[in-house]
Amino acid sequence: MTETVTAGLAAPHSTSTNSCTKVVGDWTALIPGDFVTVLESYTVPYTGWIDDVTEDGTIIWLVLAAGRGRRMFFRHDGDLITVEVPHAGS
Repeated sequence: MTETVTAGLAAPHSTSTNSCTKVVGDWTALIPGDFVTVLESYTVPYTGWIDDVTEDGTIIWLVLAAGRGRRMFFRHDGDLITVEVPHAGS
């Protein structure tokens, strides 16, 4: 299930069946420490923690999981950000 989220909802990455993946529609809702997956060009996944977000939400910096460094992503490049969120009632 994929839906758009406009609030800063992010949970630690899990494979629990009590969660679903949602697309973050408003990058300004992201806050440092949120664990997300960025789909670069809709194909290449990068997982990690939000390090910073510009005030207008056009750029994020992600500290990549597995010690792979820090990376900048641009909303105008068409990258998607997804988060794992618990199902309602979980």
